[in-house]
Amino acid sequence: MKNIVRNTAVISISIPKTTAEKLERERKDRGQSRSAFITSLIDQVAEDQRWQRLFKKGEETARKFGITSEDDIDRILHEA
Repeated sequence: MKNIVRNTAVISISIPKTTAEKLERERKDRGQSRSAFITSLIDQVAEDQRWQRLFKKGEETARKFGITSEDDIDRILHEA
């Protein structure tokens, strides 16, 4: 008998009924299964967090180098 390897994990969660109703409406509107819809939400949150970290790093770098405009970036890139 051949073992089947799953690329998914089965989880169980409890959410308020009103939230479950919203979940059903939203996922039906998008034509997705619950699993696909929740996966897309988690992916979206992770991507948003990644962009927030990059933005924060960019702000820190701008302060460090005194960058206040695109002209400052152009000047820094062409100093050599």
